[in-house]
Amino acid sequence: MQNYDIVVVGGGIAGSVAARFAAKHGFKTLLIEKYKTPRNKPCSGIQFTYFEKLIGKKIPKEKLCKNELFKVDMITPKGKTLGGKMKMLNFWRSTFDSWLNQVAVKEGADFEDETSLIEFESEEKELKLTISKNKKQTKIKTRYLIGADGMLSGIRKKLQPDFLVSKSLGTAINYYFEGEGNLDPNKLYMFYNRDFCPLMFAWVYLKDEKWVIGTGANENVVDYANRFYDHVKEKYSLKGRIVKKEGFASTQKITTYLGEDNILLTGDAAGLIDLYRGVGMDLAALSGRLAVKATKKAEKTGKPAIQYYQKYMKKTVDKLESNEKKQAKRYASNDSLEKSLSSPNLLKDGILMIIANQINRILPAEKVMLLPI
Repeated sequence: MQNYDIVVVGGGIAGSVAARFAAKHGFKTLLIEKYKTPRNKPCSGIQFTYFEKLIGKKIPKEKLCKNELFKVDMITPKGKTLGGKMKMLNFWRSTFDSWLNQVAVKEGADFEDETSLIEFESEEKELKLTISKNKKQTKIKTRYLIGADGMLSGIRKKLQPDFLVSKSLGTAINYYFEGEGNLDPNKLYMFYNRDFCPLMFAWVYLKDEKWVIGTGANENVVDYANRFYDHVKEKYSLKGRIVKKEGFASTQKITTYLGEDNILLTGDAAGLIDLYRGVGMDLAALSGRLAVKATKKAEKTGKPAIQYYQKYMKKTVDKLESNEKKQAKRYASNDSLEKSLSSPNLLKDGILMIIANQINRILPAEKVMLLPI
């Protein structure tokens, strides 16, 4: 039976970052991913530049989309357009995640795709895991388990059985459009309008040759998606066709749960979802790093890693809870949305963003301010 110091389940951003830093700090580490890689994942694939500090690596140019994003248009419910500039990273998750897997491997982690965690149980000071690859089950032991297995986390389900419900609590959908229109290939379009998206902003941007037109809703998401697509098609005189549709639904209650004892949850598995910012990959990377930091501390003291992980994540969790309240108030109606996007509010937010962006350049990775603030 193979023994590991840390086993990380889930080869997305949180899992790959955790595996990389675990191996870097001398832990014998195994990273497993359920699907064959590279694997697709419905996700914006857009991040602010401080994201590279969080993952600890500069992203190679060939792993990014051909078109850069450095402009933003925010469209209010009344149709007012508010423009700005902010450099962003633009990538396909399949390409990026696969590269991040290999970054972990180069640091010394073992990596197995098409490998699932079937069962785990505590055994004295260790955890006994059953994993499966090619229908063959294997028993392994580890001292720490890091769950980065997404919104439908099997690890969290065992620890907290009631965190999933029977119906979808939120669905996001992307239409991929190929063609022409009056759209800027270097711009992210954000539509703040409850008629198009009652959860957060709806989005339009280019990835290589495909325009991503997407939205989300807690019910009737296809109706919202079609209404938004028709609006964008007319507004920007689109000529072409939808070549692909994809999306994902979550049955996870939006609550934060970081794990127990020496089992730590990261990213979506921990419920680190922030609709107010509309960004989650930075939370995934940050939680992956802090999970390993907590493990390092636990090694020195002999105490459960969760004690330190909760401490390191407290500021982030408090901010998530605060943002959830802000989002509910902001999206109460289109009138409240319009008010939140008033010139004075945006000027204040813009100044704070500029200041935060500058400060982030000198802050250590684990203390960066997550944007937009």
